Amino acid sequence: MAYKSNHIKRALLLTLLVLIIPVFPLKAETYVKKLKQVSLGVDSLELVTKVGEPTNKEIVVRYYYGKNEAIVIDSTIRDIRLAESHKKLRIRLKREKRAEKESSPIAMLRIGMPVSEALHRAGAPDSIVPGEDWYYSERNRVELVQGKVRHIEVHLKSSLETLDWVWLNFTNGGLLFMNLTLAFIMFGVALQIRLEHFKLLIVSPKPVILGFISQFIALPFFTFILVLIIRPTPSVAMGMILVAACPGGNISNFISSMAKGNIALSVTLTAIATVSAVFMTPFNFAFWGKLYSEASSLVIPIEIDAWEMIKTVLILLGVPIVLGMLFAKKFPVTTEKVLKPIKILSIVFFMGFVVAAFASNFQYFLKYIHLIALIVIAHNALGLGIGYLMPKLFKLPQKDRRTIAIETGIQNSGLGLVLIFNPNLFDGLGGMAFIAAAWGIWHIISGLSLAYFWSRRPPVEA
Repeated sequence: MAYKSNHIKRALLLTLLVLIIPVFPLKAETYVKKLKQVSLGVDSLELVTKVGEPTNKEIVVRYYYGKNEAIVIDSTIRDIRLAESHKKLRIRLKREKRAEKESSPIAMLRIGMPVSEALHRAGAPDSIVPGEDWYYSERNRVELVQGKVRHIEVHLKSSLETLDWVWLNFTNGGLLFMNLTLAFIMFGVALQIRLEHFKLLIVSPKPVILGFISQFIALPFFTFILVLIIRPTPSVAMGMILVAACPGGNISNFISSMAKGNIALSVTLTAIATVSAVFMTPFNFAFWGKLYSEASSLVIPIEIDAWEMIKTVLILLGVPIVLGMLFAKKFPVTTEKVLKPIKILSIVFFMGFVVAAFASNFQYFLKYIHLIALIVIAHNALGLGIGYLMPKLFKLPQKDRRTIAIETGIQNSGLGLVLIFNPNLFDGLGGMAFIAAAWGIWHIISGLSLAYFWSRRPPVEA
């Protein structure tokens, strides 16, 4: 009886799905057919007669730079619509010094930018035209000027190109909070660094060297290969390269312990990676970023200010590391007492860090996160895979493989975010910020999941 009842329930559910699912695309297609019959220049009354009332209306102001439009709603740029090819526009990283050379002022603007900032960067538009945008579902838009249809666009779809134009804004207070948070996290990491941790490099150099190569050579290299394969937009590609150039994350030691890895190796690799990152992060990003920009046919090559990166990383990492190591040496008893609370606070602060990074820009994060979710998952899987397979090829024991995998796949994306929001570097470039923030969330999920899996399978000793 129960068997028959289950079959009846499944049949009813299937019937409902068959009936309901086609309703949505049919409605959308109906809009498309009707809109294709609308001529440009007709008034809004005729539009309503032919198509019906829109599902949404927006009062907009159109800022024209040539034939390109910046769409302003409530004194904020909400969209950028290009008449010219996106491939012809530059992604500028040091706008102030090169603004006068920019052939297209629209390239200076970003979605989410206040009008005042837009005018400061791009200058006055060629013309300003008030109007309306009517939406028939989210995927069909009619642009009206003076009550007449000026343009119709159907099958609207967000793409990675959109992220190149998103600007994630921060107040000076927000930037200060991010910098202080990262400094605190790195100070906590440095408290665990002892000179004796570097002795493992002499006593057992093979796993340490392989871990370093996996972190700072293999991951950036294979990230570059992945970028060439999937061909993302410039800002997304730069975000991937930047994350790959960062050192291991601050929770890698905890995850290695949970995964029954080699804790001594994990601490040593964290120490070496953190210290090395002062130079290796700017070097890797400048090297691979420049190589990509020259190989890419998407945009005119991106120029990277390596010295500005070195200076920033030196301040963000170098100073807290030195202070942390000195504190641990001078006050060993106090260090032992505060180490565990600082570890916990570091994780809490990091999550708050990511939330703070997107608090004022959360609508964009929700709107566009799906565009880069698979890229981040694939990129993180690449890091974990490289970190595990490389030591396997060199016949290291399972404990070492697990540790190197985690050190390679758990990246300090917080450092990446701080660099991205630095107005002298990347100025909150959307694609980069989305990649780094999504990494900051996903690598914790993937790392803890993998650690849980390994924790139930003790490593087999060679």
